[in-house]
Formats: sequence, C-alpha cells, structure tokens
Amino acid sequence: MAISKEDVDGLVAAARELRDEGSLEDCAAVAEACNHAMDAGAPLSITQPTVELLAACRARIPQDDKWQADLLGLESVAWHHRYRRTGVDEDLRRATVAIDMACTLTGPGHRSHHRLRAQQALIHSLRPGSGAVPLDVLREAVEACDPNPRNHAVNLLNLAGQLNLRYLATRDFSALDEAIDLAERALALDSRTDDDDYPWRLLWAGQLYAKKGHDTRNPPMLKKGVELLQKAVTQLPPGHSFLPGLLNQLGAAMHAHSRLSGPGDAARSELTVAIHMMRAALRMTDPTVPDYPTFASNLAMALAGLSKETGDPSLLDEAIDTAEKGSRAAAASPTARDAETLTPVTGLLRSMRDRDDSAAAIQALSTSFDGSHRLAAVMAGQLGAGLAARAGDWETAAQLTLRAVEILPHATSEALSVADREKGLSTIATSLARDACALVLRTGGSADQALQALETARATLVGQALARRSDADLDPVRALAPHLADQMRELRADLAQVEDAPYGPAADRRHRLTNAIHEVTRQIRAVPGLEDYLRAPGTDVLRQRAGAIPVVTLNVSDYRSDALVLRAGEETSVVPLPDLDLHDVTGNVQRFTTATAELTRWPAPGPAAAKKHQQVMREVLAWLWEAVAEPVLSALGITSAPRDGGLPSRLRWSATGPLTLLPLHAAGLPDVPGACVADRVVSSYTPTLRLLGDASSPVAGTSRREGHLVVPVPRSSLMPHRPLEGAGREAAYVVSTVPGALPLPEDAVSALAVRAGLRGARGVHFACHGQSDAQHPSRSQLVLRDETLTVADLMTERLDGLELAVLSACSTAHAGEQLPDEVLHLTSAFRAAGARHVVGTLWETGDRSAAEFTKAFYASLGALPCDGTRGTADDRVAAAVHRAVQQVRAQQPSPRAWAPFVHVG
Repeated sequence: MAISKEDVDGLVAAARELRDEGSLEDCAAVAEACNHAMDAGAPLSITQPTVELLAACRARIPQDDKWQADLLGLESVAWHHRYRRTGVDEDLRRATVAIDMACTLTGPGHRSHHRLRAQQALIHSLRPGSGAVPLDVLREAVEACDPNPRNHAVNLLNLAGQLNLRYLATRDFSALDEAIDLAERALALDSRTDDDDYPWRLLWAGQLYAKKGHDTRNPPMLKKGVELLQKAVTQLPPGHSFLPGLLNQLGAAMHAHSRLSGPGDAARSELTVAIHMMRAALRMTDPTVPDYPTFASNLAMALAGLSKETGDPSLLDEAIDTAEKGSRAAAASPTARDAETLTPVTGLLRSMRDRDDSAAAIQALSTSFDGSHRLAAVMAGQLGAGLAARAGDWETAAQLTLRAVEILPHATSEALSVADREKGLSTIATSLARDACALVLRTGGSADQALQALETARATLVGQALARRSDADLDPVRALAPHLADQMRELRADLAQVEDAPYGPAADRRHRLTNAIHEVTRQIRAVPGLEDYLRAPGTDVLRQRAGAIPVVTLNVSDYRSDALVLRAGEETSVVPLPDLDLHDVTGNVQRFTTATAELTRWPAPGPAAAKKHQQVMREVLAWLWEAVAEPVLSALGITSAPRDGGLPSRLRWSATGPLTLLPLHAAGLPDVPGACVADRVVSSYTPTLRLLGDASSPVAGTSRREGHLVVPVPRSSLMPHRPLEGAGREAAYVVSTVPGALPLPEDAVSALAVRAGLRGARGVHFACHGQSDAQHPSRSQLVLRDETLTVADLMTERLDGLELAVLSACSTAHAGEQLPDEVLHLTSAFRAAGARHVVGTLWETGDRSAAEFTKAFYASLGALPCDGTRGTADDRVAAAVHRAVQQVRAQQPSPRAWAPFVHVG
C-alpha cells in the first residue's frame, strides 16, 4: 500500500483530535489528507472519522459562514472516493447530497462557487443515465480564474480530465490539444517545488503529452511527457499517495517511448527501468483501488514486450500472472477502471505463450465488443479474427470481422474533424473492409453479403459526407415522420455552423449536436419503413443504380482476392482472382509508384534511368493485366477490342487496398495489339458503390446552376519556384472553347472566391498545382494563388448540381497509402460533395500531356452526340475522357504520359 497503517492511524488520530477545537484550516487540511489516503487505498473505515470531523466543524460555525460550503464539498469528496472503491449506491447518494447542499449555500460571489459547481457536475455525471459532464459548467469555473492558484489549477485540470475522456472515447485530437493547453496553464500558475500540488500538475501534463506522443507516433512529444513525469517523481516524498499512479504513468510512457525508439540496447534498457517502476506501483497499490487493473494491464503488456525482445519466457509467464491478478481485482471491484481490457489482454498473452492454443484469446477478444470504446472494440474484433484465421477457424474469423464492421461507422464520430476521423481510421481500419468481404466469401456467403460488408466498412468519410450534403435523404422521412425530418434538418443546419471550430465551447456544441443527430437517426430507424435510413444501400438498390454498365469491385485481402461484378437485372457474380496475392500487390504498387515518382521528379532522370523506370511501369501493367484485368474482361465476355474501331462499351472499376493506386484502365501487354484495357472498354472509376446513386439519377440543383468556372493559377506564392507556364494558356483555351465559360481573374483566385464560384457553376476547370499527401490524404490540396483548397474543405461543401469538374493538376486522384480503402483524394472529395463527373490524375503530369489531354477532352466532349437523356450525357463525358487518353497515348506511348488521366463518375 502507498499509505502505511501508521500513516492511516496518524490521520485518524488527527481527525479525532481536531474535531472539537481545531482551526477550520487545520480541519480542512486533515480531511483532504484523509481523502487522498482513501484514494490511494487506505481502509474504507477512514471515511467515518473524516465525515465526523467535517460535521463537527460545521456545527461550530454559523449556517451562513463561507466555510460551510467548503466543508460540505470535502465531505462529498470523501463519499465519492469511497464510492469509487465500493460501487455502493448509498455512497454516491451521500456524495450527491453533500455537494448539492454545498452548492445551495454558494452564490456567484462565493469564493468556491465555480469550483463547487464543477464538482457537482462531476458527481452528478456518475449517476446512471446522467450522460456526460456538462463542460460549460467546468468552463465557467476556469473562466472565473479563482484567485487561489490551487483552486484554479483544480478547475483547469477538471476540465482537462473531461476533455481527455472525450479524446479516449472518440479520438478527438482537438480535445486532447485543449487538455494539454489547460495542463500547461495549470503548470504555469506556480512552479514552486515545495508546493504539494506541483507534482500532481506535472503528472497531468506529463500523461497528456505522453498520450499524444504515443498516438501520433511523435517521439519528441512522448519524450517531453516522460521528462515531465520524471520531474514529478523527484518532487514526491516516499509513501506519497500520488506515487503509485505516477510510477505507473511514467513506466507506461517509457514503455511507449522504447517502442517508438526501435530495437536496441537503449530501448531495452528504458523498458527494463519502466517495468521496475510499474512493478513498484503495483506492489504499493491495494487490489481494491479502482486503478489496480489499469496498473496490472500496463505492467503485463510491458513484460510481454521485454519477453519478446529478450526471448525470456519467464517474463511472459509473469505478464500472464499479472494480467490474471488484474482480472481478479476487476471482477471484485464494481468501479474498477479499464476492467474490460484485461480479459482480451490475458487471452492475447496466453496465445503468445501457447501458440497452438488461441481459443482462450479468441474468446476473450470476442467479449470486447461490450465495451464503451468503439475504436478499441473494432481493433479487438480484427485481432480476434486474425487469431481465428491463423487457427483455421474461418467461421469465427468471419463472425468477429462482421461484428467489427457493424461498429465501424459509429466509431468515427462526425463531431471530429475530417483529419481526426482519418487518424482514427488509420489506426483501426486499414484492411477491415477487404478482410470482411473475403471472409464472407471464404465461409460460403453470397456475393451480395460480401459486397454489403465491404461497402459498410470502406469509404466511411465519403459516406458521411454523402449523408449530410443535402436533405434529399429526408424525403421518405417527411412522408412517414415529418417532425423527425424537421428535427434532423435543423440539427444539420446548426452543426454546419460549428463544423470548423477547433476547440472550446463551439467544439462542445458540435459534440452535443452530433449526439443529438445520432439520437434522431435512431428514432427515425424505429419508424416502420425507415429501418435502413442512412445505412449503406443494399445490393438490390446498388444494382438498380448501376444500370446497364457493369461495376467491377476488386477486393484484395490476405484471405483471398476476387472481382465482384454488379449490374442491373443480374445476380452479383464473383470472379476469383487466384493470382492476385496481397503481398505481390503491395510490392508491385511500391515499384510502380516509385517509378512514376522518379520519372516526374525535378531534375528529370537521365535517359538510362528513365528507360529503366518506364520498363518497370510496363512490367507492372503487364502483371496487372494477367492477374486482374484479363480474367475479369474474359468473364464479362469482352475478349477483344471492337472490330470496327468504334467506341468500346463502358465499364466502371471500384478498386480496394493498394490497387487504388494503379491505373486499371492502362493494364495490358505492351507488345500485343488489343491486349490493353483501354482498347477493350471505356473505363470509369467509382471510389465506393454508394456514389453510384449520383451517377444514375437526376441531380437536385442543376437547373439553378450555369456557366463553366475556369480557375487558372499559373503562379502561387505558396510555390514561387514552380510556376505553371502552361496553366494560363490552358485556361485561355477552355474559355475560348467551352460555351458559358466563366474565367476567374488570376489575381482573384482566393479560396473564398473559388468556393463561392463552385456553388453556382455548372462546371469547373482547375489549371493549377495539386499536392497529394499520401500519409494524410485529407490534407491533399489544390494550390491557389495564396491559399489552398483541401480535401477536408471539400468534404464540407454541398455542390449538388455541379455537372463536371476537371482537375488539371497533379495527383488529384491519388489515394493515400495510409488509408487506401477510404479512397480519399481531391477527385473523390468533389464526387462526395456532389459533382457528377470528375476528371483527375493519378500522378504528376507533364505540361505537354496535360495540354494535349485538355484540348482532346473538350474537343471530344463537344463533338459527341447527345439525345438529351441523362444516360447519354454521362456516356459523353466518359467517352470524351477515353478518347482524349487514347489521343495522348498515340502521341506519347509511354504510360507515364497517358495513363494518369481518369474519369470518376
């Protein structure tokens, strides 16, 4: 125990001695020390003398004395600490009664008014069904700037603590950033090393920095957290009640830092010291303390890590024993923290030791779906599925994966920024959608079930943008539940006002509105006939939307790879792709992207190097033909190019995983006439089948739009050394060729002007630089004169009725390696925002290729016939892109020149 029997006896004796005649200041100090002791594991019996001391003090002073409220606040803390240990409702009731009485005695002028109201909000949040702590109360306490530095620090860290809980539940990095800022403010209040509360403030700042450093894989930030925690340890005397928690936090932070530092003696030494600290923390902590399971879990994982590093099996045995102790403590404590994590941790550790017996680990991970942290539940499902697959239990693997798929859409709250949702998905969903699809097929499921699983779990961010970009989805709701339709419309309008708020009260409101939207969505789905509101559309609906044009979804997974073919009036068919191995895909994609990067860099490679990289591109495209394109086209009966030289039939591709980075329309054998996708079909792409609805139905808002906006950016202050000499000429050509062209003057190309123009134009042509961020695709951007237009910006736009967007910029259709199944890039962002057709590029294009393509595209678009129907209008755009690509191909046979141009729609 951190608190010895002698310490407890001394506190009890002091409480009894001061009860009748001690000063109020001394009584409050002893009561606070007793509360700290209870929190650190002192016997529950210490509560009674603490409460009796406070009651005796209150009896000695008038009812209107300012000390009455402060003493009641301390009594509430005593019962609260007891409740954290016992989970008994009566303890929580007493804590609530005491704090409510305290608050009735305080007004706005009372010295403790804001602090006690914040404490009241925290206590009330513990009651069943009470919901989250109202952060506005905690913010008021912070804004009041209590003149007592200690009280002000408490208020700052109360708010920081709740924001940290928000982050842990939702991965809202803006909440974590604000929490860090609050902790820094608390540290700055008083840096005296003899201040008893200074180590507590260091602890908060250190653990928050460590958390962000770990979750963003930022070693310097994580190191800062370690240093703050180390400083806190040096400030505490032996036996202090904070010491166990501080040692555990420091050990966990050092463990995380050692993992980011990579293998080596220094990292191993740091991990050894971390384990020593965490062992000490666990020894000092009574199993009845709510933090005991957390301490045990952290130590167990660190021991397992060192066992793996050193090959010492005794460390793994100790890890399992430690996790089991934590599980027993959690089972005996109704208020234990992180109790739900220990069962899967124990199972996982056992599977590491007994590799032939993973049943216990799989069963343990299966129980993790009942936890409140959805991100953790998704990860547990994937981990359990992986273990089941390794054991050959495909049915269990499929079941666990599908359960994770069901949770995923709820694990990325729209209360977060697009960047934060992207970070969360990069942690939990790099292959979930593809694995679910493959496992459904592997266990005998239908193609429709496999496609439904894939669509539910991929392109999550695109799906969210689609769901809220217009109120068209509310039409059926208006017919059956008009009051719910009105509520949803009002909530969406309110949410749009605070979508970009970084943090603070506006961010709190964004979370409240998002929760309200989720509740209204639940109510709508409870209405008969609206059960599937905002869910991924079923395959029957997708078939209808696809129309006569086949849609080929290419799914690549460790478990199997297939093409799923969807078209109206037919059952979804499966074309197995046995030669499409995920390892080969990853390797070939790496070869291809390296080659294109080398061929487009400046200065340009020499002739020999360029020839080598072009050969790599041809080899990968030949492999893509043999492993993917030729089997698919043959299954569709497309075995040759049109004999009359006419326009081929259309085909839509929807790739997954690393395949999203390759030009499927360019797959082919370089020396075999007609053995190329571009010779046999007119290719279009769709990032997700959910976008098919926009490509096959009339679009609201078209009649209100007119003109073709032209945005030239030959020079940008953001890229002063890379002018685009051809951008001005290209824009002038479009203006002279396209009826109704609306040129934006070069000196007026601001983000505000462009976004305003997009909302009124029927079409748009960008001639500018594009930048793709492979690791953080939501940051990919079109470079304007002095600003940028990012994917994240576009995801908040509503561009219904924008018929055509031509993005004559580099890499506008390049999906990031970090989240390939989100297919998140500038082209898909325009589609998600409402653009019906988008023309983009997979990699950096040369001036000559871009100019040739633009001229050929607009010339073809104007020459192709149209009978005025939606179908022929769509065919014209796809055919114009195809003909322009073929024209560039005829002039410049290297795939580097003609293959980057793609049609999405």
